[in-house]
Parts: sequence; structure tokens; C-alpha cells
Amino acid sequence: MLWALHRGGAALILPRQILEEVERDLPRRAKATDDLALAYRRLRTLYLSRARIVDVPTDWGSSDPRVQAVGQRHPADLPAAQLAVTIGGCFLLSEDPDLTDTPRLGVAAWLDVAHAAANEVEMNSIYVSATIPLNVAEATIEAISRRIAAVSAGVKIALVLLAAAGVVSVIWCVKTGKADKLIERARPVIKEVGRTYGPPLLQTFERQAMGQVVFSRAVVPRANAQTLGERIARVLASAFEPLLAVDIARQLEAPGNLRDRTQMVRAELQGCEAFTEVTRGRWVLGKPSGYRRAPLAPIEVADYMMRVHKSTRRAWRSEESAD
Repeated sequence: MLWALHRGGAALILPRQILEEVERDLPRRAKATDDLALAYRRLRTLYLSRARIVDVPTDWGSSDPRVQAVGQRHPADLPAAQLAVTIGGCFLLSEDPDLTDTPRLGVAAWLDVAHAAANEVEMNSIYVSATIPLNVAEATIEAISRRIAAVSAGVKIALVLLAAAGVVSVIWCVKTGKADKLIERARPVIKEVGRTYGPPLLQTFERQAMGQVVFSRAVVPRANAQTLGERIARVLASAFEPLLAVDIARQLEAPGNLRDRTQMVRAELQGCEAFTEVTRGRWVLGKPSGYRRAPLAPIEVADYMMRVHKSTRRAWRSEESAD
């Protein structure tokens, strides 16, 4: 969970009621040997500092059968159910039977969802790392092409002769066998790189496939009939930055021209306690918790990476001992 939150692979959105319950009930969940001060510090600086706290309106999701089922069992859990069906496409992680017993709502196997989200972060890192050399090479070629186009004819002829000399050198290396020797020398290095990084990469790809299955089973479908405020909440929940009313209006499917829709959105934003204007005209869903953020300690990051790929690392050691 921490890896996903701190690496941007997940967003933590909490009803205010949940925040109050966790803060209040943490001592009751602790054992006599637990460091309660440490628990509060980690909760507040590592988790809640990255959370958005929402004052959920009482009418959000009120017509959804899942919300009505929760209301009949335990009305205190209504804000969590209402927020989940309002946002939709999200995950309601809970061990509370009042939420998990309702189909397509809460999921008790929250650790599976957290693992899948963390694995998505790792996959994105792999993709970014793989595309950096390609992007650099593309930018370099474009820059060189522009410079070549601007030089004189004499310099262009010299560059052509230099490129021809390079091609001749490559052909000479192949014919004389020097290229084969270079490849032979590089083969152990390539093999070692494959043995070191291949198993974790394959494991990450396999976990992504399994994670998609987890997501599809745990995702909360949005409520069918939604008010303007609920639809605004959905837009803001998935936004990476505060949005203007006009930006929200563009994403809403509603009749009327953009100007009229923007006025309606602005009025809803200003009149609903679930939304916060963080800078002039720019809005977010919920409010920050107010706790100061703390970074993940490097030793915790290293420990997580060791644990998440421990099976492949064990395989490396067994192969090395067998050699």
C-alpha cells in the first residue's frame, strides 16, 4: 500500500467518518507490546498525509441498492459506501462485513489489491526506463539532422565520407572475425545480466496479468443515476491536479452549451462541502488531512523490493551454488 501511495500508483480517498474512526479506534486494535506512538506517527505521516478527506453529502448514492443495503445493516458505514459508488472504478478496501458482504462493494482481500497497484507502479517504471534511451536517441537524431541541414555543402560531403568510413570499418570487423571476438567477450556479461534481471522482470509481467484479474473482481461499479455533484466528484477523483470549473464542464456529458454547463458546475462546487477550492478557481475533491508528509525510508524500500522478488533471488543463489 505504501509503495503504491508514495509512487503515485494509488490515491487514498477517505470519508471523514473513516478518518475519525481510525484515529479513535487505533488504541483498541493495539497489543500491550505495540508502540502506539510509532503507530500513530506512521499512520499520520505515511498514510493520512497523502489522503484526501471528503465530507460526503447525505444524498450521494442514496438510490443505489448497495448503499441502501449498507444503510439497513449499519448506517455508520454509509459514507464509505456512498463515496465508493459515487466515484466508481475504485476499490473499497475494508474488513468490515457490513461493507464486504454487499456484492460489488467492499473487498476484504485488500492486500491483493494493494499488491496489484504496487506492481503497476513497477511496470510503469520499467516502461519509462525502457523508453528513455529511445527518446534520447530520437531527440539526438533530430538535433543532428537539423544541424546537418544547416551546414555548408563541403561539411556535408565530409560527413558523408566519415559515415562511409564507419560502414567500411564495420564490414572489415565482420570479415576479419573481430566482431565475433567482441560478441564472444560480451556474451558472459549478457548472460549474467539476463540471469540477474530476467527472473524479476518476468515475475513483474506475470503479476501484472494477475493484478488485472484482481482489479476486475474488486472494482466498485459507479451508481447508475448520479446527480451533478456526484459526476463532478468522479471527474475530480481521477484528476492529477486541481481543475477549473470549465475543465470539469468539458468532461461532463450534459445538455446545453459549455458556458451554461460551467456556471452549473461552479455553483455546485461552491455549494457542496465535498469540494475544496485550493487556489483561485481551481478545485479538488475533499481536503488534505493536515498531517506533514514523511518519505519512505530507503531501508523500507530496499526491504520491500527484496520481499517482492524473494523467490527469484532465491533461485539465483541456488543456481550459483550449483555452478
